[in-house]
Amino acid sequence: MLIAPAVAVTVPALHHFANAASASSFGSTLSSSPSPGWRAALTVFAILIAWFFGYFCFFALSLVAKARTPQRRRGYTKPLYVYGPIACLAMVASLFLQPALIVWALFFMPLMTIALWETFHGRPRSMASGIATTVASALLAPVITMATYATRFSDIDSRAWLSFAFLALYFSGTVPLVKSMVRERKTPGFTQFSVLFHAGCAIAFAAIVVALLTTQFLNIFTASGFSASGHHIIWQAGLMELVLIVAALRAWWIPFTAAHGQTWTAKRIGMWEMPLVVVSALIVMVTLW
Repeated sequence: MLIAPAVAVTVPALHHFANAASASSFGSTLSSSPSPGWRAALTVFAILIAWFFGYFCFFALSLVAKARTPQRRRGYTKPLYVYGPIACLAMVASLFLQPALIVWALFFMPLMTIALWETFHGRPRSMASGIATTVASALLAPVITMATYATRFSDIDSRAWLSFAFLALYFSGTVPLVKSMVRERKTPGFTQFSVLFHAGCAIAFAAIVVALLTTQFLNIFTASGFSASGHHIIWQAGLMELVLIVAALRAWWIPFTAAHGQTWTAKRIGMWEMPLVVVSALIVMVTLW
C-alpha cells in the first residue's frame, strides 16, 4: 500500500527528468538558484522524503497509542523525534520549491484526521483508517505529477487522476479482503460485504472512465481524428478495469476456498496479492510514462 504507488509514480517522473536532462532542457550547469527542471526534481525528492518519513512517524504514533505501559510508550515515542522533524522539514522544502502544492493540504488533512482519530480511539486497523491511508497513498499520483511538471492544480493531466482513482479503488479493496479472512472471518455477512465492495469499486472505476471519455478530459479525439495517445489511454484504462474485476473475483474465491478446507493466513494472502500489486504498479507506470 505504501511502496507500490510511490514506485509507480516516481519511475515515470525520473524518466521525464532523464529525458529533460538529455535534451539539455535544464541545469547543464548549476547556478545559485535551481533551474525549473532541477527545482521540479528537488521537489519530487522532498515529497517522497516527507511521505515515507511521515508514514514512519504515523506508524510510530500508532504504536504509542496502543502502548499499555509508560515504559513501552516512551520507547515508541523516541522514533517520533527523528521521523517527525525529517518529514516536516521535507514538507516545508517542497512547499518552498513549489508553493502551489499547498492545495493538497485540503486533501491530506481530512484523510490524516480520520486515520489519527481511529488510531487514538483504539481502532488503528478499522475500515475507515485503512481506506483513509490507502487513498492518501494513491494521491501521490496527482501530487508527483503536479510537482514533476511544475503545473497548476487545474492543469494536472487526466492520466494522473485516472491512476489515482485506480490505485485508490484497488488498494481500498484489499482492506475488507484481509478483514474478511482474519479479524472479521466469523462476522456474518462480512465476506459478502467484501465481494460487493470490490464489485462496487469495479463499477465505480468504469463509471469514472466513461465520464472522462464523455467529457473529453482524456482528449482522445483531435482535429485529425482518433489520436494515438487517446488509444493508449483507453487500453490502459481497460487493463485497470480488468485488474479490478480480477480483484473482485479473488475477493470471492479466497473465502470460498477457505470454507472448503484451505488455510489462508494474512501472510499467504499477501503473497498471493503480490502479482496483482506488481501488475497494478506497472499499469500506472505505463499510463504516466
